[in-house]
Amino acid sequence: MSRVALTTDRFEGIAPVYRQLGLDPVWIPCIRVESAKASVLVQARQAASEADLVLISSVRTVDLLWPDGSMPTTEVAAVGEKTAAAVVARGGRVVASGRSGLADLTAQIGERLASARVVFPRAAGSDPVTLEVLRREAIDLRDFEVYRTVPVAPDSTRVRAAAFGSPSAVEGWLLSRDFDDLVVGVIGARTLEAVAQHRPPEVLAPHPSHESLAHALASYLEVAV
Repeated sequence: MSRVALTTDRFEGIAPVYRQLGLDPVWIPCIRVESAKASVLVQARQAASEADLVLISSVRTVDLLWPDGSMPTTEVAAVGEKTAAAVVARGGRVVASGRSGLADLTAQIGERLASARVVFPRAAGSDPVTLEVLRREAIDLRDFEVYRTVPVAPDSTRVRAAAFGSPSAVEGWLLSRDFDDLVVGVIGARTLEAVAQHRPPEVLAPHPSHESLAHALASYLEVAV
C-alpha cells in the first residue's frame, strides 16, 4: 500500500477517498490558514447578502463566512462539486458549478458577469490572471480576501507520493524536504506551475479536487510501483 502525504490542513475530510482507493494517506501539513479580521468577514457577509451573484471557489470560504449554515439566498456560482455541496448544505443556492477551476467557471458565467452585482470572497494570492479577467468582465465586482495560507515546514515522515493542492503547500514542503524519489501529484494550474519550477509532477488531477487527484494517483501508482 503506497503512503501518500496529504499536505493540506484538511486531512479528515479528504483522507477517506484515498483510503477507498487502496492508498495510505498520511497527514503532513505544509500550510497554516489564517482568517482575515472579523470586520472583513462581516463586510464580506453583508456584501454577499446584497449581491446578485456570489463566486465561491473553496469549501474553506463557506466554512469561514457561514459556519452556522446561514447563507443568504443570493445565487452562487461555485468551483467544484465539493464547494457546491458545501454551499447547499449551508442553505445556499447554486446556479452554476464549474469542474475545471475558477477560470472555467468565469467563462461559463460570462454573460451574467456583465449584468450582475458580483461578490467574490477569496484567498489572498488568488490567481492574478483570473482576477484580472473577472475585473474586466464584471460590471460590478467586489472581492474580499477572507483568508490566507501560510507555508509551514513538514515533518520527515517517509512517503511514496505527495498530494499538493496549492502553491503555498509546495512552498511549505520545500522548506525542509525535496521532490527526490517522490511521486508528486497536483491540483490546478498554479500548483502545477509551482512544482514545475523544480521539475515536472508525475500526476495532474483532471479536475480541481482531491477526489480527482486521488483517482489519478491510484492509477499512476498501480502502474509505477
